[in-house]
Amino acid sequence: MTDNERDRLLLSISTTLADIKAKLEQDYHALHGNGSPGLLEKVNNITTRLVTLETKDKERSHHYGVFAGIIGFIVNAALAIWAALKNQT
Repeated sequence: MTDNERDRLLLSISTTLADIKAKLEQDYHALHGNGSPGLLEKVNNITTRLVTLETKDKERSHHYGVFAGIIGFIVNAALAIWAALKNQT
């Protein structure tokens, strides 16, 4: 390996490391916040913000299931009433 090839390789490694460092800083600000709450907000060594977001997501999916069950019940009842009235005539 010549000195010129080695210098180009070191320059390439240096630019790659600079890109990685910039991306890590962006991730750090997203996780810990930059003047506003980030995803990881610790209170008494407990990550509260992430736990809150996960809890809300689980509750939301549960609510969708409840709404789907109610709509299914209403459609089923309407079909049963329609079938009963159809068979009476």
